[in-house]
Amino acid sequence: MAGGLLYLDVSPRTRGRIDGVGAVLSAAGLGLLAYALIEGRTHGWLMTTKPLEVGGFTWSGGPSPVLVAFLASALALGAFWRRQAVLGRSDGEPLMDVGLFRIRSFRNGNFVTLMVGLGEFGIIAVLPLWLQFALGYSAFQAGLALVALAAGSFAASGASFPMSATVSALAQVRIGLVLEAAGLAMLALIASTDSAWWLIAIALFVYGVGVGFATAQVTNIVLVDVPARSAGQGSGIQSAARELGSALGIALLTTLFFSTLASGMADRLTRDGVAAGEAERLGDVVTESAGSVIGAFAADPRTATAAEAAREAMAVGVQVSGYVCAGLLLLALAATLFMSPKARTDSRAEEKRGGRQGVAGGPPR
Repeated sequence: MAGGLLYLDVSPRTRGRIDGVGAVLSAAGLGLLAYALIEGRTHGWLMTTKPLEVGGFTWSGGPSPVLVAFLASALALGAFWRRQAVLGRSDGEPLMDVGLFRIRSFRNGNFVTLMVGLGEFGIIAVLPLWLQFALGYSAFQAGLALVALAAGSFAASGASFPMSATVSALAQVRIGLVLEAAGLAMLALIASTDSAWWLIAIALFVYGVGVGFATAQVTNIVLVDVPARSAGQGSGIQSAARELGSALGIALLTTLFFSTLASGMADRLTRDGVAAGEAERLGDVVTESAGSVIGAFAADPRTATAAEAAREAMAVGVQVSGYVCAGLLLLALAATLFMSPKARTDSRAEEKRGGRQGVAGGPPR
């Protein structure tokens, strides 16, 4: 720190203004979108199925508040995008330079980033529930199972940079996406009420290796054609895309998982002769507890059948979630097919070019 203060030049600082209106529009749009994805199964996607109570106000019928939230989110995000475009054209100070999305590698790279975040955090949100309440793992054992994912990611991240001398960043991202999709598809195939721990570990390790390769190099493919003067803005947008993918992944996958759990459990109980109303009530109890009541159900002979139905439905929920995430990652892989394998991190080549210009500020196509 002392050396930096003594020998590094102070970068020039310019006073800027924060686009408060844009910040409000983006926060409102993304917040409403997350709310709609999470609460859709509770209040209904199109028409209100369960009243919404906020303070003294009750939304009890007509179009669902979720549908209204979706529409309001679209309006807010559309207004945000338009405002940023206008500010950019008029030499204002936008929060986000939407003009960067005219660069194909930047546009497609951010889509890849979004999908990686969505798949990674979405599946992580539901896996511990299946491991603990369907397979009977303790919280500690469930955490140990996820170590395989971390180990694969750590190994791939470490191997990624030495590989960069011969394998382009884009090729590594593609390898990562293929392995991520393969690991999740394998997890979906083996998910049941008695899945072997070693099969789960293999699937998560393969997935983790994919995460390591994809995340280690995705920034390079996003910024390869971004002008050096806009590298900071581009990097910030890419980080925001990853965070947005994480939030939407958790919202989307938990909604999908719990919807599958509730409907699958009710269907199984109905086939076993349980009245439809009672089957639906038991399904609601399990979903509202996130599965934590399954153990108590299993210990009571009167609800043992419901516990088994819940475990089976939970396994199906993991299957559906795994396949959906794998499909989204394959969409991201398809997006990389429209990108040039120019983003490389060969340090020796960069030294010949005089630093990191080839990564953050390469010539436009």
